[in-house]
Amino acid sequence: MKYLKSILFLLAALNFSGLFAQVVTFEPSFATENDSLVVTFDATQGNAGLEDFDGDVYLHTGVITNESTSGSDWKHVPFGWETNDESVKATFLGDNKWEFKYLPSIHEFFEMSSATEKVEQVAIVFKGVKNGQIVAEGKDEGNADIFIEITTGEVSSRFLSPANEIQIMEQDESLDIVGIGSVNIGDLELSLEKNGTEIESVSSDTLKYTFTPEIGEDDVRFDLIANNGAGLSDTSSIFITVINRDEQLENRPSDLRDGITYDASKVTFSLFAPGKDIVFVIGEFNDWTPSSEYLMKKDSLKSDSVWHWLEIENLISGQEYSFQYLIDGELRIADPYSELVLDEYNDEYISASTFPNLKAYPKGKTSGLVGIIQPGKSEYNWEATEYIRPDKEELVIYELLLRDFLEEANYSTLIDTLDYLDNLGVNAIELMPVNEFDGNLSWGYNPALHLALDKYYGTPEDFKRFVDEAHKRGIAVILDVVLNHATGQNPLYRLYGSENPYFNVTAKHDYNVFNDMNHEYSGTRYYSKRVMEYWIQEYKIDGYRFDLSKGFTQKNTLGNTGAWGNKDDSRIAIWKDYADAIWELDADVYVILEHFADNNEEKILADYGMMLWGNMNHEYNEASMGYNSNLSGVLAESRGFADRNLVSYMESHDEQWLMFKNISFGNSSGNYDITDLNTALDRQKLVGAFFYTLPGPKMIWQFGELGYGYGDNGEQCLNDSSDCPSSAPGRTAEKPIRWDYYDDANRAKLYKTWSALINLRRSSPAFTNPDEFNFDLDGTLKSITLQHEDSDVLIVGNFGVNSSDVPVTFTTTGTWYDFFEGSSADITETEQTVNLAPGEFKIYTTKEFETPEEGITTAIDDGDMDVPAAFRLEQNYPNPFNPSTVISYQLAVNSKVTLKVYDMLGREVATLVNGQLKAGNHSVKFDAQNLASGIYIYRLQAGSKVFTEKMTLIK
Repeated sequence: MKYLKSILFLLAALNFSGLFAQVVTFEPSFATENDSLVVTFDATQGNAGLEDFDGDVYLHTGVITNESTSGSDWKHVPFGWETNDESVKATFLGDNKWEFKYLPSIHEFFEMSSATEKVEQVAIVFKGVKNGQIVAEGKDEGNADIFIEITTGEVSSRFLSPANEIQIMEQDESLDIVGIGSVNIGDLELSLEKNGTEIESVSSDTLKYTFTPEIGEDDVRFDLIANNGAGLSDTSSIFITVINRDEQLENRPSDLRDGITYDASKVTFSLFAPGKDIVFVIGEFNDWTPSSEYLMKKDSLKSDSVWHWLEIENLISGQEYSFQYLIDGELRIADPYSELVLDEYNDEYISASTFPNLKAYPKGKTSGLVGIIQPGKSEYNWEATEYIRPDKEELVIYELLLRDFLEEANYSTLIDTLDYLDNLGVNAIELMPVNEFDGNLSWGYNPALHLALDKYYGTPEDFKRFVDEAHKRGIAVILDVVLNHATGQNPLYRLYGSENPYFNVTAKHDYNVFNDMNHEYSGTRYYSKRVMEYWIQEYKIDGYRFDLSKGFTQKNTLGNTGAWGNKDDSRIAIWKDYADAIWELDADVYVILEHFADNNEEKILADYGMMLWGNMNHEYNEASMGYNSNLSGVLAESRGFADRNLVSYMESHDEQWLMFKNISFGNSSGNYDITDLNTALDRQKLVGAFFYTLPGPKMIWQFGELGYGYGDNGEQCLNDSSDCPSSAPGRTAEKPIRWDYYDDANRAKLYKTWSALINLRRSSPAFTNPDEFNFDLDGTLKSITLQHEDSDVLIVGNFGVNSSDVPVTFTTTGTWYDFFEGSSADITETEQTVNLAPGEFKIYTTKEFETPEEGITTAIDDGDMDVPAAFRLEQNYPNPFNPSTVISYQLAVNSKVTLKVYDMLGREVATLVNGQLKAGNHSVKFDAQNLASGIYIYRLQAGSKVFTEKMTLIK
């Protein structure tokens, strides 16, 4: 038997594999592929993902055969993962037990036809299904698939008791050992060896032995050998550790903290684990052997304050060692405070260029996530020692997901893009979660360990180098951190399963995913503060954006999302406690909350010094699409905050891209159409002018500066609504990486415009800390006035789709500068009128700033168009008409244009165009639905040139 032979190999070297015997039991004990198979699944074992599950349970199942290339190469899978067919439905037996029968035989169940293909293992994942949806999984320890060995040889052996390959017992206990065997040919003989010496043998299919340890006996291996008398045999093994309780008890050193402590070649392990009795440190330093030498000391103040700790000496300085804790002979976990872990199922997909010399997972030695220690590790030599963190009021944050930002999604490549971000003007980078998460391709909001760096993006040294290089440019690094929940791989969750002080068995709010953390529990508070401390001290990060911060509550609002946002004094106290802990380490670290609770709660947190995410996606998108929208919510003042602690944004990873909706739903009038790509790009410049120039920290979502959010097949649509086509990738799925956009001249103009706006913002305190501040951000004509001794600023923009004369008020007479045009004017009257084309904006300052590149505020170059040689007004078509017609005209140069319609008495009946237009061919539709039949005159004035034509309306 393949599995038990692997156990023999491992245990012969005092190694151990898994605990699969506890997850499932099966009959017959030695099934062949021609036998039926009855499997009983214990949902409390393994990953306990279906413990107390009250839905239906189905099997996702297949076989490993002699033609499989690996343990993941399942053959003859009857249905896909999403299919829940009645033929693979398990029967509930009660007491967390589920049964399934492979009938009439394994071979026939899987519809195998090849005579040469042989079943070696049956592979299973149990699926918990509610309302047709898979909501939970029952798997082995470490979320591994479950495998049942099928007899393929002539001789087989197996221990029935004890159930585990690893057994712990005390000196004064006895242990009943029961082994069974079978042979296909010959006469069965079973023998039992203790540490290589035979102590019992029988000529039957069952062997029984009672083991009572001798004085001083500690580590014992038993081998069960089945022999057919004709030279064929099979061996199974178990390992027993005999402990002495008195020797185990010892006070933990007073200065020792939970996790890993280094001292030259000595490493000290400390695990806080009330309710856990026996803990071993196992790893490559002891060949994964739970021997008495590696039994952790136990410091028990009281039942809820129990530490297990152990010092290991004589390790090689600078060498990496993999390790785990083995708890009560059953559970294997990484240290909750591990800084780096190995993952059997995902590490192989990490490229050597991203993580050179990645330590190999100890396959066959253990299962689940494995921690890494490295005594005597070289310290990183930080270079940006003079770095000064930007004031939070001045922050322009660039949020990015490495996976969807770079083809080579690692820190080394990200360093190469820092100049691009620096030139854009951002002074902070917010990374979506980079701590260890399940899988590799992820948004990162499925955290497994909160201190460990996920290896998919690179090494710890590369991450430090990225932070260092960012700091050299004055750019802060902010981490997105997920402490609302953790996945089933989290060691603290696995330590206690569903009976867990760190986690709520039932989440307290509707937006929770995975396992909801209980932040009222002191252990969770300690753990969370250690997480917050670690990234500041180890990686010198500048701040945190805390995901789903509203979830840090023990008030139950399930089924009532509205109540979840109500003012919660306990949640406020938790966040003040966490903020104080962070600021005790570094008073200037940014604490940013994704909160979205009632404003009275957010005001308390903001006035305490925390920053709050301010979602303005809807308002800015309405404005960019050409519809009425009030943008005043972008300001902290609008929410009554004492300080400007609102991190506002037009886009984030959670929101639909503005460009997608511009092109899909943009407004239009005449020849001005926001659904046109270039016009949509120009609208992004307009909203940028009324975003980056406003006081308070700001945030950009990656590629917004290049107009991301439009593409064939909707691949740039955040698939969270009916707006997206069915071809759009899933909400959290990988998105196209479009650095080629920067090579598009019109998209590059958007980057340059935003860069000019952001760098203008950073050039004067007038934008971030004005002495006087007035604004009109409602309607289609918007304005901002900023006053400061450095410069006064007037910003005016036309968010409509028609040209308009906009009344403006300059704060003072004297010389004012048009920022983008580089011109100046002597203002003698403060009340003025500015004519703006649709989507046009102006920025005037009393201080002369460096003029940006010419022509970047429009996506259309004069050279891009077929410019007419002369001005011309065409005859309308059709003519006569009823009730509408189209009037076309040509402009030889950029001109101020009016196009009006008059009746035969000279009375004006319509204004069709009034504004500054580019040279080129233009047309506009005239609707005469409300006019009487007759002859009408239309008049075009372009600069000093005037043209008239007649048209006839017949109804």
